[in-house]
Amino acid sequence: MSLSDDDYRWNVFRSHKRAATEKPSLTPWMITSLQATKLVLFLICNSFLTLGAAISKICVLILATNLWDRKVHYDPYARRCSKVPVQRTPRGVAAMYLALLIIQILPDVLAIFRSMMRFYRGERAGRVRLTLLLLETLRAFGLSLLVFTVFPQLDLYRCLCLCACFPIVTALQRLLSTISTTFRPGRTFATRMVLSAATLPHLMLFLALFSATYLWNVMETPFKGVWVLPFALFAISIGFWESWVTPQHTGTMFHELYQVKYGLRKLNISTRAMIAVGRILVVTFVMIYSASGRVKPYLFFNVLTSYSFRFRQTRLLLLAIGLVVMNFSLRGCARFLAAIGMRAFSFFHPVTIVPAVGYAIIAFICKQRICGIAAYLAGLGLRWSCDQWGRKTRPFDDWYICMIWLAVGAYRGYHFEPALDIDDEHGDPDDELRVRNDEVDRTLTLYMCATMWHETETEMTQMLRSIVKLDEEHARRLASKKVDQLRFRLEGHIFFDDAWEDRTECGVTKRVPNDFFRMFFETLSSLTGESVDESGAMMSRILVNTPYGGRLVVKLPAGALLFVHLKDKKLIRHKKRWSQVMYMYYLLGHRIMESPLSIEDRQQMADNTFILAIDGDSKFEPEAVMRLLNLMNSKSDIGCACGRIHPIGSGVMVWYQKFEYAIAHWFQKAAEHVFGCVLCAPGCFSLFRASALMDDNIMHKYTKTAQEPRHFVQYDQGEDRWLSTLMLKQGYRIEYVAASDAETYAPEGFEEFFNQRRRWTPSSIANTIDLLADYKRASENNDSISLSYIAYQFMVIFFSMLGPAIIFTMLVFAQVAAFGVDSAKVMVYNGVPISLFIVLCFTTESNVQLMMSIVYAFVMLAVLVATSSQIVLETVVSPTSMFIVTMVLIFFTAALLHPKEFTNIIYGTLNFSPNDRKFLIGILHLNGTGMSVLEVLTGIVFFLMIPSTYVFLSLYSLINLNVINWGTREAVAKATGKVETSSTFERWLRRIGEGPWSALCPTLRARPDEAMQLVERKLERMERSMAQLQKANEEESSAKKSLETIAREVDEASGSIDVVEIRRPIVESAPVRSMDKYMWMDVDYLQVCERGRLKGAEEEFWSQLIDTYLKPIESSPQQQSAIAEGLASLRNNIAFSIILINALLALAIYLIQKHKNVLSIKWTPYRGFKWTKMNEMTGQFEETKDPLKIDPLGMAIIVFLLGILVVQTIGMLIHRLNTMIGAFQEVDQLHDLVPQWKSKKTDDERVLTAGTLF
Repeated sequence: MSLSDDDYRWNVFRSHKRAATEKPSLTPWMITSLQATKLVLFLICNSFLTLGAAISKICVLILATNLWDRKVHYDPYARRCSKVPVQRTPRGVAAMYLALLIIQILPDVLAIFRSMMRFYRGERAGRVRLTLLLLETLRAFGLSLLVFTVFPQLDLYRCLCLCACFPIVTALQRLLSTISTTFRPGRTFATRMVLSAATLPHLMLFLALFSATYLWNVMETPFKGVWVLPFALFAISIGFWESWVTPQHTGTMFHELYQVKYGLRKLNISTRAMIAVGRILVVTFVMIYSASGRVKPYLFFNVLTSYSFRFRQTRLLLLAIGLVVMNFSLRGCARFLAAIGMRAFSFFHPVTIVPAVGYAIIAFICKQRICGIAAYLAGLGLRWSCDQWGRKTRPFDDWYICMIWLAVGAYRGYHFEPALDIDDEHGDPDDELRVRNDEVDRTLTLYMCATMWHETETEMTQMLRSIVKLDEEHARRLASKKVDQLRFRLEGHIFFDDAWEDRTECGVTKRVPNDFFRMFFETLSSLTGESVDESGAMMSRILVNTPYGGRLVVKLPAGALLFVHLKDKKLIRHKKRWSQVMYMYYLLGHRIMESPLSIEDRQQMADNTFILAIDGDSKFEPEAVMRLLNLMNSKSDIGCACGRIHPIGSGVMVWYQKFEYAIAHWFQKAAEHVFGCVLCAPGCFSLFRASALMDDNIMHKYTKTAQEPRHFVQYDQGEDRWLSTLMLKQGYRIEYVAASDAETYAPEGFEEFFNQRRRWTPSSIANTIDLLADYKRASENNDSISLSYIAYQFMVIFFSMLGPAIIFTMLVFAQVAAFGVDSAKVMVYNGVPISLFIVLCFTTESNVQLMMSIVYAFVMLAVLVATSSQIVLETVVSPTSMFIVTMVLIFFTAALLHPKEFTNIIYGTLNFSPNDRKFLIGILHLNGTGMSVLEVLTGIVFFLMIPSTYVFLSLYSLINLNVINWGTREAVAKATGKVETSSTFERWLRRIGEGPWSALCPTLRARPDEAMQLVERKLERMERSMAQLQKANEEESSAKKSLETIAREVDEASGSIDVVEIRRPIVESAPVRSMDKYMWMDVDYLQVCERGRLKGAEEEFWSQLIDTYLKPIESSPQQQSAIAEGLASLRNNIAFSIILINALLALAIYLIQKHKNVLSIKWTPYRGFKWTKMNEMTGQFEETKDPLKIDPLGMAIIVFLLGILVVQTIGMLIHRLNTMIGAFQEVDQLHDLVPQWKSKKTDDERVLTAGTLF
């Protein structure tokens, strides 16, 4: 008996596949950092809320207590600080009234303005909610009475304690509710006695608060307000409807209040505007009534018209505006805490201690008798009033009762901002009456659609691994019992472009899948496993014939289906855009619109369906998809959401692109998201809403075939950008989610990179200009596109076109400074290579053009030396130096705000990529990608390649605008099915070598390969023999041939195919379809797959779709010639215009610099400023006090471009804040996953088992 190698005893050592190790997107140190940051922000924000609210309240009380001129009966603080005189003037009193009026009505004025803007944008006004209008007006009326008539009679102590008595109605409501519960029918006497005892605390609280309405009226005090005080308190308490409206009010007259409080209804713009108008009218009326007899009316106008900071009244008005800004900041801080998951603390902790903190501040100043406060207030005409009446009020001291008010008010939780909730009981998650949003509980449908062409095995592997991970996440969520967890059904579709080739075997030519698909199939089998039955057939793989080629249906390990569509370019149009048209019409048109459902059900299905568009080399984690899906599910106005794209690969070119992509997302994309909406959703990782794609002028218009020359550039060279433009014009918003990361392979070669940007540049500019040209319709349909955003994009695209001229002039004068050569000569020296490059672009192939751009790159070394010397000579206060330092600080700050991507700035320091479109004096729009271009100075070598990128690449993309081939991945001749073309130079050499001149030099002739000739002769003989044998076999056994096929029905009503039960293939007596269509299934590596067929309805759909939109485009030589001439004409017109504009700008800057002594602005940064310049007589550097000479045109460019950078920086900061809030919301969930990171083998098995149930 022979033993195998595995049976030897010495061969007992084994290797086995390790358990899958998966880590969440955030590592443990990141989670710990987030938790620490969350704690620090919590402490800072709560401290700011507490102190800010207390100070804001005290400032308002100081203004209110100084409205009336009164005598101080007993105030030790006033006697101690009596040396500080307080001068009250009529204008000062008028300013106090106006300041209090501004504090109360300025937010309402802003609310009216915001409502008008929303109405102007086309939002429906709706009817006015009268109940809400009445209560809000009543609250404003009560607060005005309190501020203008009650507070002027009291001191700071008593005003602060009185503010704690606002929740009177809430206390009364709880008391009555407890009494009603006590005397409910069916209760025993003992139970009622116990409940009655529990009612006593509520009764005591209500009586304590109610005493504020009459306390000073029954005491011997100079207080005048018998009816005003109780009316004001009850009006305020009723106006705080958020504190007493509960779910029990549903179905009553307060039903609308209940809906607004619990988020079931939003306030429309008409109600908001009318509430604001009502508040303004009521507050103004009370102010005028209170000031009548004390302030003459003309003084108000006098205060508003006489503006000077040295006037007291002006400073009082500025104080009021400052308090409004502080209140807005406090409200934003409270919302921030609520957004990061600390809602209970942000609404409870500061609110509870604000009265106590305010009282402590007043007590400290009064007890310590800090007269500095009194002196500062005296400069404003104000007085600090500690104790107006003293503690000798009769018949008893009211101080103890005021302390009870303060304690009870703190218990009730009065807040500084009336619009926020006083009582937060509705936030209890265990409340049975808590309203849940049913929209969260629905199960969504997610179609993962990938477009592939000729990716490498590594790219295929990472894309398929991402799909498998998403499949496991989908099964886990479907099996989860959590109610609030988003669930989705997953179905994958891969559209394989150009997946077929003609292969001749035994003299017979047949159409079979190419080697790229074979590589894909083998990779898929290795990742998903090979489950075969006793006959050797795979149970989860089915081959299907389709009108467009073929289909492979695969069941993934966790249960989702993966459809691989093999496109034959002889049967259907190829390239990415037409693959997108295929899955849009198949999934949205056939699956939804042809389903036997009602119109309402189909609409709901479209709203709950999403398409995840990826490329064949994309890599992502399930968490990234879930972030996009959660965002799209929570905001119905979003048509698309895209993530953060990270380029991967090897080489210096990829290093550069890492840095370039980082800067583009940090600044440009974040600014677009914040101030408008993202202009381009990349096709490598974006999530689309089905109902948005199905809207008018989107999906149907996307099928439009290019007819005009500009259409070839706009439609076919950048399909992702065009689809985004269509969605924006139709009114859908595109958002950017920075936390949703995805990776894609970037070009690693110089030529491939230039070809990629040659496609992106014209398409991006064409789509941007198309959007700007149609800005009126875009701004009318899309609320996110404002006129200011259009102006911003116009400036970006304008300066993008002027980039080559600015870079050129920078090169010229930098070389003048570095080498001391005359500027006219340097102008010629730099103009000749660029002119030569332009000529080469018009006359030669792209390879020659690219060589020129690399050679010229090293001129930038002079720019680096000149820039450094300029900073040293002119000091850091010169405009250029300050601009450079500001740039460096901004980019370093941006890197610090992106800790996971901080290493990208290192890539920018190390690499010398030839696509650096950055320059020293501006921020330009990155041609073709919408990226910011102020990334210079991040590294020395990185800086050297600016000419080869922003000058040469811009010209290369512009002059090759008529080249509409794809440009990337075209190095494989077999993939394209075309013979590799030669350049003009190569063809010219070949003519010389093969012409009559070769007789003079026989060595120029190419020697035939003898081995190749021998192989060709053998193949020819073999083909003749096989042809004869096949002919004989066909004559003998033509009747015995049969076709192996499977009759398999597809249930399209449910939108999926059940591949668990598979019928075995049967041999029919007669072929149903042509034998040629099934021959591809007979290739060796596909023998393990089952065979199936389409349902008749789907086959008819594909045939109709191909005939309508996807029939291969056939054009005659005359049509191709006309298209080429049109593209060349378009190229000539655009290239001539832009080159002319850049030439004129370069000439203008040169002439201004040439006459700098006359045409310059002299600027001295500060008195005694010195800088170093070269003495033309001695040739030595000397210090001088002469002012700096600034070029006005260059300075204007700097100002505009610096403005763009500032806008982008602000957008980045706001977007980082939103991203940080999202990270804080996830940190608690991620903390639970930390112990499970080491191994997930058991969990993976449970997920796969659970997935088979679905």
